[in-house]
Amino acid sequence: MERELSDRDSGFLARALELAEDALAAGQHPFGAVVVAANGEALGEGHNTVLADLDPTAHGEVVAIRDAWRRAGSWEALRGGTLYSSCEPCLSCSFVTLQARLARVVFAAYGTDVPGYRAPLGGGITVVAEWVSAQPDWEPLEVVGGVERERAAETLRAWGQASA
Repeated sequence: MERELSDRDSGFLARALELAEDALAAGQHPFGAVVVAANGEALGEGHNTVLADLDPTAHGEVVAIRDAWRRAGSWEALRGGTLYSSCEPCLSCSFVTLQARLARVVFAAYGTDVPGYRAPLGGGITVVAEWVSAQPDWEPLEVVGGVERERAAETLRAWGQASA
């Protein structure tokens, strides 16, 4: 699943990693994300704000998708786009990604890199993508994982040590 990324992909993933680092510095869980339209235009970004917003759904990916929808003015503008995330999206974020009709997810760390990680139903976006792509009436979901994994894992380790 790991592979070389284009310069554009690398830039958006680097921004997602910066957002994760910003979240950690702000006392939030260190997860950042960027949503990019199919035409390559950055539509939205965000980081985890679960603690600040007292909202268990305010994961970095969901915050970025909400931001993208608001900026674009329509849900349809997200269709066929890419979600860049500092970490493999969980099942909740995977569902929102599918609902937004994003076609591609690029992430750095795997869920197993998260301290205390427990995966309901056996995984996150990688498991979801396998299932979705096997359905004849669903659009396939491309997933590229493990890119810049060590940088993301460092941030996750710092968070794990701070919260221990």
